[in-house]
Amino acid sequence: MTDGTDTGQEAALREGAAVFLGQVLGLAEAADHLGDDLSPIKRDANAAIFTIQLDSSVGPAAFLVYAYVLDRRGGDGRTGKELFDAGLQTLQQAARYETPGPRALAHAESGDYGYILATTPGTYRALVGDADTGSSLEATQADLAAIQDAQRIRQESAERLLSALRTANEQATAWLEAIRIASQQEGEEIEEALEFNERETELALYLLDEQSIGNLLQALNLLVATAQDHALNALDDSQ
Repeated sequence: MTDGTDTGQEAALREGAAVFLGQVLGLAEAADHLGDDLSPIKRDANAAIFTIQLDSSVGPAAFLVYAYVLDRRGGDGRTGKELFDAGLQTLQQAARYETPGPRALAHAESGDYGYILATTPGTYRALVGDADTGSSLEATQADLAAIQDAQRIRQESAERLLSALRTANEQATAWLEAIRIASQQEGEEIEEALEFNERETELALYLLDEQSIGNLLQALNLLVATAQDHALNALDDSQ
């Protein structure tokens, strides 16, 4: 997302996604009502992904609407049409080989835009009329609960990670200042004055083990790379 408000392009994508969703599911709600309930979870220069939870004939169901600006190129150089085709192929292969992930229910191209409607595997099986309806409904509930739980964990973990990083940075600042003071007293360079005490030795050994902070480094790399992509897309949208 570029910011908390819709740009003209995103508003058009959202409106088109709402109309497409209503047509596919045969919903009586007006497109603007559905559009208000669509939550953006990804926004690029030429594509967006919206999520929505609706009451359906098979119970509560989560849906994804992939929206593309077909003739516009994104930061990776690919057009929305190329992303649309690639995304549709990926979803169809997932269904064919029964791999984890969303299942495509419908797709369409309309003028400058392309749309794909997808849902969880359990909802998909129930909506297309799986022979074992009971197990499909159970799978639907399990898939929906997994999605909701993952969203909750992301929210809570991000909050705790931010707090832990702030605390860690404060401790690192205090430690570096103590090292600087010690080096000035000794009249030596920091590296020369750095003779580990017991706790510092324990900390250094922990950091030398690649498994100790491997997930932390991976998470930080993903966060930084994604933030940079969002910043570039924001610049593209402003031009």
